[in-house]
Amino acid sequence: MKRRTFIQGIGIAAITFPAWASDRKTPSQQEGPFYPVKEIPVRKSLILDANSLVGEVMNLQGKVLDSNGKALAGIKVEIWQCDGVGLYDHPRQADTEKFDPAFGGYGAAITDTTGNYEFETLYPVPYTGRPPHIHVKLWDGSKELLTTQLYLQGQTGGGWFSKERERLQIAPQPIENGTFAQFSFVV
Repeated sequence: MKRRTFIQGIGIAAITFPAWASDRKTPSQQEGPFYPVKEIPVRKSLILDANSLVGEVMNLQGKVLDSNGKALAGIKVEIWQCDGVGLYDHPRQADTEKFDPAFGGYGAAITDTTGNYEFETLYPVPYTGRPPHIHVKLWDGSKELLTTQLYLQGQTGGGWFSKERERLQIAPQPIENGTFAQFSFVV
């Protein structure tokens, strides 16, 4: 099945809301040390060159809702993550000059009138001391609504990570030319 056909076919009905949706907001988590220092561009695809990309392409999409389940339009959804070998595009990152030029590292999407957002990004990979994850920040204009992280299902980390509050999880599914994952935020 072609990727676009699959994504269109799942439609709104397939969006799985977390068990706490509609009566509990999405839990926050730390921003981390590598929030981009450059302006985060609005761009659906963080994949700059699929032919030389280190790693696997993943489509991430979902909705942004208020605590009553109402879709929120015009919300800026920012994501940032490491490249396929575990490096961030950030001046405090050791070896940042080795960051994969085929990957954008960060981008933003604006939710549409039905609260939907979508990204083409990199399937998250682990790096020293951290499980695979994607950082997320939501904005309503200049007001920060949420900062959190999305982890791969079953790979939320051990040690001190397991002592932290709830970990948000995505369950990527294989599709033609990559994987597909979805997550809806309640703010």
